Amino acid sequence: MRRLSRAAAAGAMAAILAACAVPVPIPAPQGADESRSLSRVGRFALRIEEAGGKQNAVQGSFAWRDDGSRLALDLVSPLGATLARVEAVPGEALLRESSGKETRAADPDELVAVVLGSDIPVSGLRDWLRGRLAARPPAEVVERDEQGRPLVFDQAGWRVTARQYDALGPTRLQMARNEGGQDVDLRLVINP
Repeated sequence: MRRLSRAAAAGAMAAILAACAVPVPIPAPQGADESRSLSRVGRFALRIEEAGGKQNAVQGSFAWRDDGSRLALDLVSPLGATLARVEAVPGEALLRESSGKETRAADPDELVAVVLGSDIPVSGLRDWLRGRLAARPPAEVVERDEQGRPLVFDQAGWRVTARQYDALGPTRLQMARNEGGQDVDLRLVINP
């Protein structure tokens, strides 16, 4: 009986921790055009494998808000602690870590490359999360669904797989890239 109550307590604690790990949606800035805004919350897993076999991986949750000119992205650890916030407006991107350290760059793509040492397509994500191709560079669509939405495509050096669309876009995104002997795999799962 005692063992059963411990198992139930452990299960309840795991459920509470899992519930805490989901970040809250980022509110729209005052006066923002909600018709152009996209807000998504979900989980991410990033794996980078070097040519020599060394692997780096990070996972957690995220909250994304983008209105086309202003972007905010919160990254949260699996236990619910805020790891960082990325904010971007035309001409500037800022990463603010939980420690208070700030890193600035001209745009979100440059910022991520500086911080992670690897290119992650933040500008492409603005379109890919909506289930559409970015305007540049040209994309090669490998597969579309019955509604004409892209399911598998190559763009900006990335192989993107988009699945399980809802009204806003895909709820499953996988982005993979191999450059200079480095394999990068980023997976996003959007919460309903």
